[in-house]
Order: sequence, then structure tokens, then C-alpha cells
Amino acid sequence: MASPFSHDSLDDRRAGYEAQYFRGKDAAVVAKLKAVFDAKHSKEELRAETGISDDAALERLVAVIGRGELLSAFKLYPLVEIAWADGKVDANEVQAIEAAAEKAGVPRGSASFERLSSWIKDGPTDNARTVWRLYAAQLRKSLSKAELDSFRNDLLKFANTVAESSGGLFGIFSSTSSEEARVLKEITTALTPE
Repeated sequence: MASPFSHDSLDDRRAGYEAQYFRGKDAAVVAKLKAVFDAKHSKEELRAETGISDDAALERLVAVIGRGELLSAFKLYPLVEIAWADGKVDANEVQAIEAAAEKAGVPRGSASFERLSSWIKDGPTDNARTVWRLYAAQLRKSLSKAELDSFRNDLLKFANTVAESSGGLFGIFSSTSSEEARVLKEITTALTPE
């Protein structure tokens, strides 16, 4: 029987506290964003704001906005961009994204986790990038500077973990490719007040 102070039990406890911390932060951000988006954006308004003409993409965006639980996955979309920055995704990157999702309070089997998994499998799209930029613009408008800084720093921490997960020599020395560095810079710019 493992002692209550064994390495595994301490790791489990730390992971539990970390997940609880991110779930609490996520709930506050989602509530704020949901208030901003609720009944504010129709499909036609989003078409005008984003320039997206694809009806299916607009309907998905309206569905994401209308279902607050999918906002949890959508905030992690840049991790997909990081994983696909070199044109392919590997198992280490998938594991890093899934671990980030769980730490951010997106449980396996949930609609949010399934959406994130489909983005990982299918890769990023121009429409998804455009929608995420709209999302980031709404964050800049609706969050305080401290909240935005915290959100950006948390996302960048996850993004760096994904970027470093498959780089380096024999998986020992981590490195971030120039393509991944470009995506990290885009995330930073998108989530920095103007």
C-alpha cells in the first residue's frame, strides 16, 4: 500500500489542485464571454464581423457561442495550430494537448473534448483561425487587463508545452521550431491589449 506521502499521491494531489484552479478560472472567463455573446450575435452579424461566408462554419460558430461548454474547447484552439505548425501532428503533441485540456477543466468524453479531438485530427482551417481571432478580440474587450494577462499566460504555458513536446534531439533537448514560434507570437499578439 502506498503511503499518503508517496510520490504518486503527491502528484495526484497536485494535479487535482491544478485542475481545480483552471476549472475555476475557466468558469469565470466562460461566464463573462457567454454574457458578451448571448443573444448578441446572429449568423448575419458574425458574417459581417468575421468575413466568413461559409454557412456551415457560421452555424458552427453560432453553436459554439450558444453552448458555453464548447467555449472551453475553443479557447484551446491555438494548441491545434501549434501542433500542426510543421504540417503534421504527432502522438506527443496530441498527448500534450489532451493533458492541457484536462488541466483546463475539459474532461475526456465531454462535447468540448470531442470538439478539440476533431480539430487535432482534422488540423487547423482558415475559418477556425478567423473565428478564434474574433474570440480573442472579444476577450480583449470583455476581460480586465489582469484577467486577460492571466488567460494569455495560461494559454501560452500550454502552447509552449505542446511546442516542446515533439522537438529536440532524441526527445531530450526540447526546441521550438520557427513555425511554432510564429504561432506563439500570434497568440501573444491576439491576446494583448491594443
